[in-house]
Amino acid sequence: MRDIDSIIVNPEILPVPKEIKKWKAPDYTMAWITMSVGVLTWEYPWFGIFLGIPWYLALALEFLGMFLTLVPMIIQSHAGAKYGIAEPQVTRSRWGIWGAQLPSIIRAIIGTGWWGINVFIITEIIVGLYLKLSGNLESTVGPLLKSGQANSFTISLADPSLFWVVFVVVVLAEIGILYYSPILKGQEPLRKMSWIVAPIVMLSLISIFVFEVTKYGLNFALPTNFNASLPTMLAYLGGNMASWLTMAISMPDLTRFAINQRAQIFGQVILPFMYFIFGLFGILGSGVVYSSTHLLVIDPVLLTLLTAPAPVSILLLTPLLIETFAVNTLANLLPPAYDLSNIFPKKITWFRGVLLATLVGILVGAWSFLGSAYGFMESWLLTYGTALGSIVGINVADYVFIRRFNIDIDSLFTTRGVYRYLKGFNPSAFIAFGISSLIGYLSDLGIKNVITLYIGSLGPLVTLPLSIILYLIFMKLFKNY
Repeated sequence: MRDIDSIIVNPEILPVPKEIKKWKAPDYTMAWITMSVGVLTWEYPWFGIFLGIPWYLALALEFLGMFLTLVPMIIQSHAGAKYGIAEPQVTRSRWGIWGAQLPSIIRAIIGTGWWGINVFIITEIIVGLYLKLSGNLESTVGPLLKSGQANSFTISLADPSLFWVVFVVVVLAEIGILYYSPILKGQEPLRKMSWIVAPIVMLSLISIFVFEVTKYGLNFALPTNFNASLPTMLAYLGGNMASWLTMAISMPDLTRFAINQRAQIFGQVILPFMYFIFGLFGILGSGVVYSSTHLLVIDPVLLTLLTAPAPVSILLLTPLLIETFAVNTLANLLPPAYDLSNIFPKKITWFRGVLLATLVGILVGAWSFLGSAYGFMESWLLTYGTALGSIVGINVADYVFIRRFNIDIDSLFTTRGVYRYLKGFNPSAFIAFGISSLIGYLSDLGIKNVITLYIGSLGPLVTLPLSIILYLIFMKLFKNY
């Protein structure tokens, strides 16, 4: 490579050598099973049911939302596999050498929010098992269940002191595993971990489902208040689409190690199918318990702790614990570390980015949204999905329609190349992002009428296609940049 500017480069973000590009299609399939199959996969359709959507339609909309995310994800992954570079460097080609920091930071903040949610779930499993084994589960959780607290937030309220001590220990363990998974070795520990974790976690959730059906029979019942309007159903679709928009931006962080394009494409198509299959297990598993006990527990961790003996709970939940730990490593801490490192690559190494990401995730505190289906969909998924939809749309528009799947790799690592644009910033990207995001957030900014409320409820369903159109228009208007 020529004319590298050391101020925007460190060895970890340069194109990886061919000899460590070893990830094949099955590796990405295992990685996606590891990332997608877990506690929230069981719960997602229930968020739709609580919004008044029939269970079968909630499943169908969940599948469609994941598929709509998969398409731009594969497009974004193409650059990582082709050039061996991570997301922040790919982003420089669309937003400018310095401008790339904006989408990277936004994506990093949201990714760390998800990291916090998963640390919370890991802690829930550990503390829940402790309460079960010590015989204190029913006495601490029982009063909360009577008050209607039957979700992923319940155990944190049962013994707060113990819960937050364990939370800190889990954070330190997450940092430790990434410390021993260096970038320059192709992150082999992460690839190998996926092969171990993926089959175990599938077996875990299937076993929870089989246990509940065996214990309570096949009598399946659900709350019958299905009265969702079209805007509500579209909002649920947009929320599901938003769920993995973080990885639709940052997947090059993993596909830079792909052996070829076929590997990353065929390895990722599993995503919507996993959500459909295990979402169905979640509906049926919690549904059969509800039909017999009239206690609706949508969280598979709490459900298992309440219905299974202690030895069975350990057997069923330990794999889920391992999976949640793994998904945090692969999807929620690794990519934000790249993003934060990109702010000042010469001084902030990838691991220093890991440390910054943990701090940001704790400050965001996104686990607070787990207590409400509406809050999780509306206040978390759709709120961040609006901004990420704009970013993803710009990325797709530039790479597909402007660059035609080609990047000047040398210009990514110099302040004097073709991606300098206007003093390091691409005005087309910033204007398109600003307008599309503003339109998506009008109702949140206090401008409320039928149109703005409707647009606001759709999140990325509006901002993604809108930003594509706007970006292409502005790229024609600002040809000199």
